Amino acid sequence: MAKLKIVNNAKINLYLDVIGKFPDGYHKIESIFQTVNLTDTLIFKEIPKGIQVITNNPFLPTDERNIIYKTIEMVKKRTNIKTGIQVQLQKNIPICAGLGGGSGNSAGTLSALNSLWNLGWDELQLRNIAERLGSDVPYFVTGGTQAVTGKGEILHPLPNINDQWLVLIHPDIPLSTAKVYQHPALSFRTHLDKNKKFTLPFIKAIVKLQKREWEHVIYNRLEVPAFKIAPQLECIKTKIKKWGYPYVGMSGSGSTFFVLVESKEQGEKLIEKVKLRANLVKTEPFGIKIN
Repeated sequence: MAKLKIVNNAKINLYLDVIGKFPDGYHKIESIFQTVNLTDTLIFKEIPKGIQVITNNPFLPTDERNIIYKTIEMVKKRTNIKTGIQVQLQKNIPICAGLGGGSGNSAGTLSALNSLWNLGWDELQLRNIAERLGSDVPYFVTGGTQAVTGKGEILHPLPNINDQWLVLIHPDIPLSTAKVYQHPALSFRTHLDKNKKFTLPFIKAIVKLQKREWEHVIYNRLEVPAFKIAPQLECIKTKIKKWGYPYVGMSGSGSTFFVLVESKEQGEKLIEKVKLRANLVKTEPFGIKIN
C-alpha cells in the first residue's frame, strides 16, 4: 500500500482587522498571513477500507469531528474512491492558539490525497475544494506572505518576507475563536471607501511591510476582546514590550503571541526570559511540503 509524508507550517497574522459582517454571520476581515516553520507532520498510508486518524495529542478527537477525517471524507465522496486511509499526525502546532494548525492539516491532507490517488487537481482546484473545509484552508495550499480578505479565503499574493526570525510564545490560555469574535468589545472599522479594494489602513500596512517598518504593520483588532476575556494576556504583551521587544502581536484570535527579533541570539534570550512555552522560528514561503 502507498505511503506519503506531509509537513504543514503554522501561520501568524501580522495584521488583522475586522471590517464588517456577512449575512451568514461570518466576519469580513483584512489580514496579512505569514507562514512560519513550526510544523505538524502527517504520514498517510493506504489501508483496505475506512478512515483512521492517530495522533500524539490526547485532546484532539480522531473521529468525524477531526478536520483531517472530514477532509478525507469529502475527497472520498467527490472521487468515489473506496480505498481506506490511515493518518498519523505528529501535532506540534498548539491548538486553539491562532496559528491555523487545523487548517494546515486539512490543506496537507488535500495535497496528500491528490498525490496518492493521482487526482490531478491543480492549485486553483485545491483551493476551491479547500474553501468548503474552512476559511483559512485555501491559504495553506499556497502559504507564504499573502494579503487576505473576505472570510479569509480570498488571497492576494505579496512579495515573500524571507528569513525573518520570530519567537512564538504560547500562554497556556486557550481561547475560543467564536467567543472572541462574538464578544461585545469587538468593534468594526467604519467609514470604508467602497471604491477601494482595501481600506486605507490595510494599504498602508502592505506598503510598510515591504520596508519591514513593523511599527506600521503589526496590528490585531481581536486583541481587545481577547484581553477582556483573558486579562493576563495583556499583561504578557506589556511585559514583553518592557523588556525591549517592541514588535509583538497576537496571532489570530489568540492566544499565541509572535515577537519579531533581529537575530537568533536575541530570540534565544527572550525565550530564556519569558518562562512560557515558546518556539524560535523563521518565516517560510510555503504552507505545505510533500516529503
